Amino acid sequence: MSNPPCSNTSRSISSLSARAAARRRSSGVIRVALDQATGPHCCLRPGHSPSAAARWSCRGEDARWVSRRPALAPDHHHHMSSLDAIRTDDEEDSSYEILEEGPASTVSRSWTAFEGREACWVVAKSATYRRRTSKEPHDIVKELRVLSKLSHQNIIPVLSSFKDDDAEMLTIYLPYIPHSLAQLLSSPAFSPYRLEPHVVLDPGKSERFITLARSVAFQVLGALEYLHAQHIAHRDVKPSNVLLTENGRVVLIDFGIAYEESTHGIAGDLWPEKADHMYFEVSTSAYRAPELLFGTRAYNAPAIDLWSFGAVLAEMFTALRAEYDDDDDDPEADALIAGAQPNSAPFITRPPGHGVPAEWYHDTLFNGRRGELGLAWSIFKIRGTPTDAPGSWPGFRALPGASSVDFTVVPRVPLAGFLPNLPPGPGGAGEDALDLIERLLEYPPEKRVSAGEARRHAWFTGTGDGKVLGPGDEMEALLSGMLSPA
Repeated sequence: MSNPPCSNTSRSISSLSARAAARRRSSGVIRVALDQATGPHCCLRPGHSPSAAARWSCRGEDARWVSRRPALAPDHHHHMSSLDAIRTDDEEDSSYEILEEGPASTVSRSWTAFEGREACWVVAKSATYRRRTSKEPHDIVKELRVLSKLSHQNIIPVLSSFKDDDAEMLTIYLPYIPHSLAQLLSSPAFSPYRLEPHVVLDPGKSERFITLARSVAFQVLGALEYLHAQHIAHRDVKPSNVLLTENGRVVLIDFGIAYEESTHGIAGDLWPEKADHMYFEVSTSAYRAPELLFGTRAYNAPAIDLWSFGAVLAEMFTALRAEYDDDDDDPEADALIAGAQPNSAPFITRPPGHGVPAEWYHDTLFNGRRGELGLAWSIFKIRGTPTDAPGSWPGFRALPGASSVDFTVVPRVPLAGFLPNLPPGPGGAGEDALDLIERLLEYPPEKRVSAGEARRHAWFTGTGDGKVLGPGDEMEALLSGMLSPA
C-alpha cells in the first residue's frame, strides 16, 4: 500500500519517542491525541479519502499547511508527552521511511493520524539536545526556538515537538512537502530548450521555464526578506532546503545552523554565538560565500544568504549534465564539471545512440568538490581574484586567512558564458536575470543587493518574457510539466 502525502509540507520521524524511532522501524499509524485548541491539525476534510484529500490539500490558499481550520501562531505548537502518541499495527512498513540520516540529525516521515482525523504524512527531525553529543554548530534546540517564533507562508511551520529525556533527544514534527528545488534542477525538462535529439529553443517552453524560475526565486526571496527583517539568517540556502508544494508554494526548511543577531549569545542554545564570535563553518560547499572560506568570525550573516541564493539562482541556468550508469568515478573529470570554464551547451550528453542517461543535474556555478581552497579558486576564476582595486574586494586582505595563501591574479569573466540555459536575446528576461545574479554575487557583503531590493528588481517587475506566479493551479501545472522528463 502506497500512502499519498496529506499536505504541502517537509520531513519527519514516527514513534512514541525519538529513542523508539531510532531503534526500530515503525510499521503502523501513529495516532496522536492532541488538545483540540492548541494541537496541530491534519489536512483531511471529513469524509474524504486520503487520495482525495491529498489532491485537495495541494490546491488553493486554504491549503497553506495542514489544517482545515485557521493556522495557529507558531509559538502555540503542541509539545507532546509520551502519552500523546499511540501506535497501531494496521498499516504496512511503507508508513515509515527514513529520509535522511547523518551525524547531526535523523529525518524521517511517517503516516500519522491526529485524533479525530484521518492519517497523513508528517515529517520528524530528531537530534540530541545535549551539547556533549551534538555536532557543532548544528543546534536542534535553536532550530525549534527560531522556527517557533516565525510565521510566514514560505517558511516551514512547526506542528509539534517531543523531548525524550531518557534518550536526550528532541524531535520536531513538521509538515511533509513532496518536491524540492533540487528535484526540479535534476529534471531535463527544466530548460528553455528541447533535446530531440538536437537542441532546439522552444519559445513557449522558454516562457514557461522563465515563469517557473522567476516565481520560485521570488518566493525564496520573500522568505529571506522576512527572516532578515527578524534579524535572522538561514546560513544554509541550497536547492535541497527549498521545498515545493504540489501547487507551487516555496517552503524554506532546515534552520539547524540559523543565526539570530545577539550581542551576548542566546541562553539555552547548544552553541550560542555572539556578533564578534560567529561560526564560519556554515553553509554548504558550492553555495558558501567567499568570506566564510577565510576564517572570519564576524560577518554580515544576511549577506551569506544572499550569496548562497545568487549561486542557487545561477544554477537554474547552468548546463544540464547527463550521468550514465557506466560513467567512471573520475575525480579529475569531476573537477572540470563546475566552476572551470564557460560552457555554451544547454545539455551536456553523449551523442545519440551512446547510452541512455540514468539521471540529470544542473552544474553548480562554483566547484565545491575540492575543499575550501578549491572552492575559493573556482569562485576567483569566474568573479576575479580579489584585489584592493575599486570594484573588486578592498576588504579581502583583512580576513584572517586571506594572507596565508597567494592566488594567481585573474580578471573577472562574463557570467553569461557559464549560464547556457539563460534564454538568449538582448533586453529580455535572460538579461535581467543575469543582472540580478551579478548583484547577488558581489564580493563585498555590503554591496550585495538585499532580499527586498531583489524582489523589486526588473527581472520580477519588468514586462518581458514570463511573469511571476503565486501558488495555485497555474503554478501546479508548470511545476508538474517541468518535473516530468523532457
